[in-house]
Amino acid sequence: MSRVTRLPHGYERQRSSAVAEIEAIAWFLDNSIPVPGTGGRRFGVDAIIGLVPFAGDLVGGVISLYLVWRGSRLGVPKIVLTRMLANTAIDMTLGAIPFLGDVFDLWFKSNSRNLELMKLRLTDPGASTRNDWLVVGGLIAAIVGTIVLVGWFIARIIGALFGALS
Repeated sequence: MSRVTRLPHGYERQRSSAVAEIEAIAWFLDNSIPVPGTGGRRFGVDAIIGLVPFAGDLVGGVISLYLVWRGSRLGVPKIVLTRMLANTAIDMTLGAIPFLGDVFDLWFKSNSRNLELMKLRLTDPGASTRNDWLVVGGLIAAIVGTIVLVGWFIARIIGALFGALS
């Protein structure tokens, strides 16, 4: 099997076109609507469609997953894709909470975060992924800690109930 030592003809143009598409979608979802009188603050269509219970967050999440998929096709490292998926999952999960999730959507802007992660890796493929590993590891630790805490709390409640019945 021969080894490829150069990129296919037109690859850079295709990649810059794909990045431009991702930038446009991220801007539309996160920053396309200015808020008058706030010194340049903006929000996007994602915050508006998120007002529709469940379906709005689902539609926004599917579009966000499309951006992550495009990043995978461009060769973004797997740990960075994992971090991008985590950003999307956080946005979808917390965004689904009525009212508070809509406020969270105005602040978090997962698509813009994912775009910056992607652009960093595409402009500097040799960049360290240490911070990505730390963030993903921290998220896993937080999830495990939450599960343990909830399990402990449930066990205490069940123990108290059985203690009261005795």
